[in-house]
Amino acid sequence: MSKLDQLESNYDVVIIGGGWAGLTLARQLKLNDDALTILVVEANTEFRAKVGEATVEMTGHYFMKQLGLVNYLYRNHLPKNGLRFFYDNPEHTLPLTEMSEHGTTSIPPHPAFQIDRARLESDLVDMNRANSIEVIQGVKAKNLNIQPGDELHSIELMEDGASGVVNARWLVDCSGRNRVAKKHKKLTRVENVPKHFSAWGRFKNIQDIDSMGDMNWRKKAFGRFLSTNHFSGDGYWVWFIPLSGGYTSVGIVGENSKFDKPPTKKQDFLDFLLAYRAISELLEGAELIDFEAWGQLAYRADEFIFEDRWATSGFSSMFLDPLFSGGGDMIALFNDHICKYIVADISDNNRDEAQQRLAKELPIANQVVTEFYQGLYAHVANVYPVIDSAELCSPLLAYNTAAYFLESAWDYMSGNYLDQEYWLRKSYLRRGYMALELILQRLLVETAKELKAQNRYFRRNSEGFFESGADHYKYFVYLMGTHGRDGWRIDLRVKLWVEVFLSVVQARLDLPKLANRMVVQQAIILPDLLQKPNMNEADLNWLLEKLSIKLTDLVNEDIADPVSVVVSEESFHTDTIEVMDLAGSYSNKELAEVNKKAKSIWVQTQEYIAIPSMVPVFLAFARSQPDSIMDSVIDQREAMPTAELDSAHADSEVV
Repeated sequence: MSKLDQLESNYDVVIIGGGWAGLTLARQLKLNDDALTILVVEANTEFRAKVGEATVEMTGHYFMKQLGLVNYLYRNHLPKNGLRFFYDNPEHTLPLTEMSEHGTTSIPPHPAFQIDRARLESDLVDMNRANSIEVIQGVKAKNLNIQPGDELHSIELMEDGASGVVNARWLVDCSGRNRVAKKHKKLTRVENVPKHFSAWGRFKNIQDIDSMGDMNWRKKAFGRFLSTNHFSGDGYWVWFIPLSGGYTSVGIVGENSKFDKPPTKKQDFLDFLLAYRAISELLEGAELIDFEAWGQLAYRADEFIFEDRWATSGFSSMFLDPLFSGGGDMIALFNDHICKYIVADISDNNRDEAQQRLAKELPIANQVVTEFYQGLYAHVANVYPVIDSAELCSPLLAYNTAAYFLESAWDYMSGNYLDQEYWLRKSYLRRGYMALELILQRLLVETAKELKAQNRYFRRNSEGFFESGADHYKYFVYLMGTHGRDGWRIDLRVKLWVEVFLSVVQARLDLPKLANRMVVQQAIILPDLLQKPNMNEADLNWLLEKLSIKLTDLVNEDIADPVSVVVSEESFHTDTIEVMDLAGSYSNKELAEVNKKAKSIWVQTQEYIAIPSMVPVFLAFARSQPDSIMDSVIDQREAMPTAELDSAHADSEVV
């Protein structure tokens, strides 16, 4: 008997595709409404390894809180020890232990996991069947007949030449890049997305990164192998992701424009990896088990859920880039919304009201997800132009991680993405944050050009430093998901941006400790940065004058007769400053004491949280941004000339 003969005629929900997105959605729906009849149709009979093994905190929260998979994940998959980046010299000849490194010292407090995709999907099939969800494998969905309004959809299924039809109140396409629903409506496009390729495979017998190096190197961090480890080059990066079955996923993501011939063939892939000293050390004695490549990773869509009661999720909807392991976060957002509307719709006996709710709320749901995509893209696009410079990339990663925790992950954990009233009320904040990211990206691009021209771009890569972003999120990481702290979050978010902006200027102008000097943080504040979004050598005298005035004011607070203090470029390198007794009020000994006091103030450093609050300034700036900024071309290298961009941002309202 064919599998098709065993199916019911009608289901509440039919899900096309039994991968991560489809199987988790089925489980989520059943957990929210046990009465739902659900069919999952999967074309393959066995599950294979797939790209998308690494997750981050939103996805971890989704797996544990929405799906109840805490026990399962810890028993069958690996906890993730954050993102870890290693910085090499341009020849890629540094041994691993001499590279500068950005990463965690220990596993972060909010769980994320390294997922063995084949195992997860196979286990989810068993779990779903145990929960009375029908899952059929080896069956293809050939034709979708999507009906308007409240009419049943019909789906033609094929198995070994046999065919059958099932009907559904809701239809969800989770068929991956095959996108079965594209026959009904073309949704995806490749405008305003990264033009990146990827090639990857699973290896066995990878060398143990935590057994390498001497004791001092091993003591810097716990469990490096549990991290998603990144090795970077000009416009590309290589990942190492451990899997619970003993394999390690290794892959390349790169900008197509940086390669004459992207390494998307198996031998080219291996040759590329082995040309990198540190990577070749990790791969010594390893065996490649399987291989896959995509010439174009990213695509996007404007909609994923429709009033005619069908939707898409996972790769069927849109995909950005794996740099920050954000694919699972997108699935969490898709599935949360789809689950919300299916459960509410099917339980509503007033069909007119149900239709009106969909018509009113689904356009907003689509906007929520597309703006999330844009926001994630803004952070990704900021990193690629500087991904192989420790001096520029490391502080940017600390900023991105803290901003993700403070904004995206916090909002997800608190349910704000599903609260449309809240989400609409905060639209001006998203516009303001987007404007800040575009300013920062342009500054990074221009700074990278200058550092390369001055042969300073790679100067910190071989220092062997270890930096972590934990000092940035330690103030709020245990509060994530709580309500009633919006003003505080805005304050910290803006301070984080000010610090990373100053960190880039610090590298650009070669002014050590600029970003964390107390005097700088008090003198150069948000309005200054918004008025000088491309701060460069031409602004140096202005900068030094501002610092001299601020340091003079601070010194004069506690002395009888005023002095004048001068900050110079040399002050950043030697901590020497010049104190002038304009009225001749001090003896040489007394002036020396004043100088000592001035120097003690000058050398003071502090964390970003002590930066003066500029919430009213930011709110005015945010409200001045047009709605259209959320549709901006994200990669500013493709957008507008520097002068035009600077002028546009300088004209923004600043209080």
